[in-house]
Amino acid sequence: MLGSGTMGAQIALSLALGGFDIRLWGRRAEALPDAMDRVGAAFDFLAEAGLAEPGNRPLVLSRIKATSDLEEAVCDAGFVIEAVAEDIAVKQSLLGAAETHAASDAVLSSTTSALSATEIQSSLARPDRFCVAHYAQPAHLVELVEVVPGQQTAAGVTEFVTRLLTDTGKTPVLCPDIPGFLWARIQHAVLREFASLVGQGLVTAEACDTILKVGYASRLPAMGAFEHADLAGLDLINSAAAKAVWADLSNVMDPGDTPVGELYEQGHLGMESGHGFYDWTQRDPGTFRMQRDAEIIRRIKIRRQDAG
Repeated sequence: MLGSGTMGAQIALSLALGGFDIRLWGRRAEALPDAMDRVGAAFDFLAEAGLAEPGNRPLVLSRIKATSDLEEAVCDAGFVIEAVAEDIAVKQSLLGAAETHAASDAVLSSTTSALSATEIQSSLARPDRFCVAHYAQPAHLVELVEVVPGQQTAAGVTEFVTRLLTDTGKTPVLCPDIPGFLWARIQHAVLREFASLVGQGLVTAEACDTILKVGYASRLPAMGAFEHADLAGLDLINSAAAKAVWADLSNVMDPGDTPVGELYEQGHLGMESGHGFYDWTQRDPGTFRMQRDAEIIRRIKIRRQDAG
């Protein structure tokens, strides 16, 4: 596991819970104790929620060894995944260095959410041994992982990554190597439409989020977009009313042309700066994240109960 930040620690824990031995690599040795503390805290959160057995804590954490030595981290690894800055040059440099120390049959991966798998692998000596595995945050909770092979990825490598994710309790979905894959495209499509409406003064951010959370999202666990289309009837989806909606949807090409860009230009970055669409000096980001995670856990428990 290359990268000892939030995502790296969460992915390391997910893999360790699946029974794998992990070397968690970070550039700065002095930062590794904090990374291991994050792993431990994440395990404790799962245990408190009933998603991990408290008595297994020593065993699971013993599977994760932290190191700042890249060669030591990857020399005998079968699977190497990076979770560093979302910068293609940084990712290519790190993966290229890891490739020189890894076994020739090791599979390399990235948890990028949007960078092209084909472009990342283009700088590798063995591009056929690379495949994206995009974990969504929080990686130790969200069950879905996008599997994105590049143009040169060997079929066996895609199968290996898919099987590894399944073996660690994840739900892998094969996605095309297009900007944003599938997850981010949905996220940006929703935000583009809502940001456009807010920018036109038609609605508030609060109204949009309420519609999404209390309304639309409430049925998503039971019904996807195509299932809904079939349920409603494709004749209705082709009706004049539906065509009017499609024609009126936002097609803005740059987030800078919406309130997203306006806020950014004003120095408002969201939770990081204290202001975005909401005033985060009046809302506690830590409490928000805890409530988010609690809802994800509630949904996981429902799915597992339904699965028997």
